[in-house]
Amino acid sequence: MTLSRLNRYIRHRLAGREHRPPAWAEHDQMFLKAISIVQFFYIYTSVQFYRQASIFSNLQANEADRFSFLWPLAWMDRMPLDLAGDILASLCVIVGLASIFLWRFFLVRLAVAALFLQIAAFSNSAGGINHGYHEWLWITFVFLLLPNASRLSVNLPRATKIRFLYAFGVAPTLILFFYTLSGIYKVLDATLMLIIGELGGFHPWAMAYTLAKRSLETGTDPLWAGLIIDIPILGWPLYLALYYIEFFSILVAFRPELVRVWGLLLIAFHFGTYAFLDITFPQHVLINGILFVMSPFAPSKFHWRRFVLALPIFGWLARSLQATVRLRKH
Repeated sequence: MTLSRLNRYIRHRLAGREHRPPAWAEHDQMFLKAISIVQFFYIYTSVQFYRQASIFSNLQANEADRFSFLWPLAWMDRMPLDLAGDILASLCVIVGLASIFLWRFFLVRLAVAALFLQIAAFSNSAGGINHGYHEWLWITFVFLLLPNASRLSVNLPRATKIRFLYAFGVAPTLILFFYTLSGIYKVLDATLMLIIGELGGFHPWAMAYTLAKRSLETGTDPLWAGLIIDIPILGWPLYLALYYIEFFSILVAFRPELVRVWGLLLIAFHFGTYAFLDITFPQHVLINGILFVMSPFAPSKFHWRRFVLALPIFGWLARSLQATVRLRKH
């Protein structure tokens, strides 16, 4: 089997049996939607630079002991903190404005990625690890793959539009891969706990135990945690659903019928982390909204049958049931 045939075979299996053929006629619409999403991404990135500028400009020299700067910010240890803060604040203003109007150019996108790396490192230089900026940072680097263009319109050569779509498509695929990695870790840990007979993720009381433990450790009282703690069995289907959604997320990159619904499910998950754990990731909600709910790759019309047949495991069960029914009719 040649490498190209192997690649097609793997893509076919990942897409499931109900995959659609390439939608060549829809590429123009996909391209225009992708442009709008990327442009919004850089506009909102400029908003984050705008917010961060005031934080940097208010740093005082006597606050240096509060920070243990990570490697991207090692240069800040070699000058007064207030001067370093003013430099970063100035860069936020300059790069933020450039990102709105000139994001089509590689050097501007590179400046955005480099500056956002500074911001992400700063948010993790005060003694704790914050994950809020990680996905956004990765996307700024993924978008370096986008083709340069002084203008982006439907009149560009097809090759340029396809290249733009391929580069854009790396971003949602990478985010889905992150969720799958998280799901794999959770499933492996839960399986190990099940084997050794300890309370793990598959246990009916797992969610209640997790919520109670975190509330005690952090001294917080999340909005809906008490409901699950009082009635532990309510958390079981939620936990199992979360494992399913995260574990199989990567397949969504190859199954357009699932994209929008999966985006809503991932957004619901992050709303859940607030309601049950008092953990917020607003950037993740926005990313899932623009990359999945607004995805240019999702079908224009939603079909329940295609959606169900594209679902991992449940789609296979539905096809098996259909085959059984047809055999009995004959």
